[in-house]
Amino acid sequence: MDPSIVSSLLETWGYVALLLLLILNGVGSPIPEDLLLVTAGYLVFVEVFHWPLALAVSAIGVVVSDLILYSAGRHAAWRSSRYADDSLLTPERLRRATRWFKRLGHRLIFVARLIPGTRAIVFLTAGAHGVPVWSFLRYDFLGVALWVPAMLGIGHASGATVGDLDDALAWLSQSAMWAMCAAAFLLILWLSWGREASKL
Repeated sequence: MDPSIVSSLLETWGYVALLLLLILNGVGSPIPEDLLLVTAGYLVFVEVFHWPLALAVSAIGVVVSDLILYSAGRHAAWRSSRYADDSLLTPERLRRATRWFKRLGHRLIFVARLIPGTRAIVFLTAGAHGVPVWSFLRYDFLGVALWVPAMLGIGHASGATVGDLDDALAWLSQSAMWAMCAAAFLLILWLSWGREASKL
């Protein structure tokens, strides 16, 4: 594809796509949040995105995604109080995250935001245990203020290795088959996770 066309599409729809893809992480999107942020940082490097807007859109998308997880935890707690065997959180997961909360208190939300792999369970548990929304947002914002610029910075720094948009598109076209296989694998994992989650 012509790099100028890609650049034009990204300039027109890139921020909207970034926002939506980040928000979808809150419902289990197979595209990792960190990969999206690093990509946004790279697009800043090639001057398709601009720092202030990329930072704002990324932060909003991440916070909304985190709030979706928090709200899901609140909903799970509400449902489990009425339907004992219909909870999104297993007792073991709740016990584990509860132990973490006992050690760190609400600061655990800040810590989890900085550690991939712990966010979902911590944010879900925060909602399930009734952590006040403003307390959740305060610690989440603190984590986002560190994590999002760091990931964008890594993406920006990677531009020196990746090269300009022409180089990136040439690499993608050569690696299209591998990318399709990886996407199919991630989709299978996502669907499998969804089926397992429905049994929790």
